[in-house]
Amino acid sequence: MNYFYTSILICIISFKVTYINGQQLANSSHIPESRAAWNPAFTATGSEMIIDGFFRMQWLGFDGAPVSGFTSVQLPVTGQNMSIGGQLQYDKTGPVSKIGGMVSYAYKLRQILGKNDQISLGISGNFQQYSFSTTGLQVKDDGDPLLATNQISAFYPSIGSGVYYISNTREYKGNSFFAGVAVNQIFTTKILVNEVDQVRKNHIHLNTGGRFYFFDSFLEPMITANIVSPAIVDLLIGLKYEKEGAFWAGAGFSGTGMGAVHCGIIMDEFGDKDGTLKIGVLGNYGLSSALERTGPGFEFYIRYAVPR
Repeated sequence: MNYFYTSILICIISFKVTYINGQQLANSSHIPESRAAWNPAFTATGSEMIIDGFFRMQWLGFDGAPVSGFTSVQLPVTGQNMSIGGQLQYDKTGPVSKIGGMVSYAYKLRQILGKNDQISLGISGNFQQYSFSTTGLQVKDDGDPLLATNQISAFYPSIGSGVYYISNTREYKGNSFFAGVAVNQIFTTKILVNEVDQVRKNHIHLNTGGRFYFFDSFLEPMITANIVSPAIVDLLIGLKYEKEGAFWAGAGFSGTGMGAVHCGIIMDEFGDKDGTLKIGVLGNYGLSSALERTGPGFEFYIRYAVPR
């Protein structure tokens, strides 16, 4: 399928509205450990240094279907109640691609409402190279100014911020509730493509859930909302089970009609006596009639954590 028809399919399925300004950032994942990519307040919320990577392919079999990924490092600053992070990002959908990085900072306030709770305040700076290629496109309007050249590229920075609260920071020592909210692209420079401004919209990321412990395992229900405007909302509902030092498994559903299952292994004492390695995969598939032809999607996540 060529880029023209793929772009039309993306607009119909992902946005379900007629606005030109749609979702511009990669959607969040059902894998909870990846949340720092969308909310800087999640940066190293505990005392562990984290190195992780994420890769996603959607709608396998469609030319120009979305592909995205990141790799990051998160460092708690011992004794200073704060953490810093750095991330490299890649995102491509049809003729549009973005590659760049993000730096994040989070400050942690403890014992706000209870003995073991914590609230994190985060801010991020994003730096991306935006590229638009008309090669291979089939268009109906050859006079469109966006198509004046074959390859267009522009650099833009942006700023985001977030807040995250958790009622109990002690793992396997009591149930907990958590909630977070972030706004990305609060401030951004203009992206001019042949003198046409590619307006960058605010992206709101909401996340809430809890952990319910049973000896050496827990259940984690979670709800996530990705909002670009009142008419562009994607709601993710998920449930995860994890056994300490062994494995996890989960399932979820998206408001766009995608069902997902994911699982992974957990290896303690990896590389360091206190180090933990997590490796997991996710598969999703369109359950609604509008998504029957899109095919499956795939995600891969890897994370190494060690106390500092």
